[in-house]
Amino acid sequence: MIQNKKYFIGIIKPIREDFISNPTEAENKIMSEHFEYLKKLLKKDELLLAGPAINKENPFGIIIIKASSLGHAKELLFNDPSVKAKIQKVIEFEPFHVSLLKKLKD
Repeated sequence: MIQNKKYFIGIIKPIREDFISNPTEAENKIMSEHFEYLKKLLKKDELLLAGPAINKENPFGIIIIKASSLGHAKELLFNDPSVKAKIQKVIEFEPFHVSLLKKLKD
């Protein structure tokens, strides 16, 4: 049940302003690792959703983590390869309550 799980929302933002329009080869590699990391969290049921805002002027991503504690959620977010490599930074991190959630069909 949703009420029994703890959720946390993280908002991450690229360090460089032109990151979206002009990524380096190294940044592209790290972003591939970032995506694979999020897929692993999803598979382990530690991720509710993740995705970027479609906004080249002010890019950011949202990650909603499922974890047993604030400390565990922070560990998951700050171990993201893009955050560890310092090409993205966490600009917001808060407990999050899922009030409504539409069940998606597979």
